[in-house]
Amino acid sequence: MTDLDDRDTPFYWTTLFVRTLVDHGVQHVVISPGSRSTPLTLAAAAHPALKKHIILDERSAAFTALGIGKATGTPPVLVCTSGTALANYYPAVIEARQSGIPLILATADRPPHLRATGANQAIDQLKIFGDYPVFFHEVGEPRSAQIDRNRLQMLARQTISMAQDKRGPVHLNFPFRKPLEPNPAFVTKIEEENRADSPSSQYDSSRAVFPITDAIKRVIAKSKRPLIIVGPTAANDDTSTVAALAEKLHCPILTESTVDSKYTIEGFAGFLRNKKVAKQHQPDLILRFGFQPTAKALEVALKEWNCTNHYHFASTDDWQDATFSGSRHLPWLGKKLLLEEVSASTDTAWLNHWQQTEAAFDNHFEQSIGQSKTITDGHIYTEILPQCNEDKFIAVSNSFPARDIQLFGPKATQYDLFLNRGASGIDGVTSTAMGISLATQQPGVLFTGDLAFLHDSNALLSQKIIDQHLTIIVINNSGGSIFRMLPIEQHDNYFKEYFETPQSVDIQQLVAAHDIPFHRITTLAKLQNFDLNKWQADHSGLSVIECQTDADASMKLRKNIWDFQ
Repeated sequence: MTDLDDRDTPFYWTTLFVRTLVDHGVQHVVISPGSRSTPLTLAAAAHPALKKHIILDERSAAFTALGIGKATGTPPVLVCTSGTALANYYPAVIEARQSGIPLILATADRPPHLRATGANQAIDQLKIFGDYPVFFHEVGEPRSAQIDRNRLQMLARQTISMAQDKRGPVHLNFPFRKPLEPNPAFVTKIEEENRADSPSSQYDSSRAVFPITDAIKRVIAKSKRPLIIVGPTAANDDTSTVAALAEKLHCPILTESTVDSKYTIEGFAGFLRNKKVAKQHQPDLILRFGFQPTAKALEVALKEWNCTNHYHFASTDDWQDATFSGSRHLPWLGKKLLLEEVSASTDTAWLNHWQQTEAAFDNHFEQSIGQSKTITDGHIYTEILPQCNEDKFIAVSNSFPARDIQLFGPKATQYDLFLNRGASGIDGVTSTAMGISLATQQPGVLFTGDLAFLHDSNALLSQKIIDQHLTIIVINNSGGSIFRMLPIEQHDNYFKEYFETPQSVDIQQLVAAHDIPFHRITTLAKLQNFDLNKWQADHSGLSVIECQTDADASMKLRKNIWDFQ
């Protein structure tokens, strides 16, 4: 089509782009309404193979897309208008880069001749996200020449490849000049063509196996005390062969991610905080996978051990050694491990040592939590997690929930577990969980703090897009109680107002304003009688359970559990 009306050129230009993305595996697009993005929005709307999600707030939209990318490993497309709209994507862009999540940002822009002129809604959008995108391209204004169309379609293929292979966000800036709206008859023609077309190919996102080098094999063969640590992982990281490696080595696994293995050690987030206990579990070889571990206990232990044979199998090209442990960086990129000819000692004494500590800590844990008669943050996990079936995914907010699920969560890493631990922000938590729900079409549970819930309250505007059971458990301890772990708590004149920031929002009224089912739990007895599966059976879609907990009792319980000798 070289004889297009000026009105139709931008729409056809973006249609070629969208078709190529769909041909190469893109399935989801998250659109925030706007005028300058009309060609992009219509091109996506007119393609039947795309699942469209319309979200008013751009920050919520970006985190919803992040959740989709996190759950699938395939980049969703974000579409927004020009100006400050795309600036709201920034937190999610950072999280995507830090946690290896593929995203495609297709942002509309004013044409170059309107930039730096004071034109309305025109800001400098070029590389607005700095170095966080793994790839940036200024697309240029729509052109009819075949060479320009070829380049655009190549750009779509390039975008998919960059987002998945480099594991992060890609930013494409699309400048458009008016007219932006195509002729209705031409839109109908494109719709018919899209329906007649089926995706012609798929991008091959499978990655080759990752070989264990001969040098590492020799170190493994000599090791008497090997230890596998799995930090947060990127989408589609293969942990099944990590579990198989542990089986070959009779090796304990300490994991913050989903790993299906009988060698997983529970409770390490509690007992490794004790330096003496950590010293008793000194490994002679550490095989670490994924991103930098976030558990305080692992930070303490890695510093205490200072193990000279420490290999980091990294989920991305980025270096991850915040404890300066001297780890050797290996770009694993989530590939299946090639375990042929990997051999190790068959002695199980080392594994038994860890399992005995695990059992002793479990007894200490049960005694500690049994002494508390007040509803605490920890009780939320011990009472609700066991009710979660294998078909449910578990999403967890940052701050205390991310730490508490490691401490209190019974076998939490056996679930499909999702956390935004790249930058560990409390922004966009509900939106991310909603994105995971949209992508997996599984029922789910989100454990979140009251401040994180309120921080992303605009996500509730999009509650109607959720068609699976997604229950938000709001742990309301009246503010940022995580600061009680820090010395700043001793500053009575400033602590509450400037750090803990207690809030008095009536969460029930906030939720009711969005027509979302709500239930409040205020006592331990009510929590113990709460039936999650019955609640989800009776309340489809998004629902909210507020658990009002005692912050002082919660902190006391944590300290009692940490006091393991």
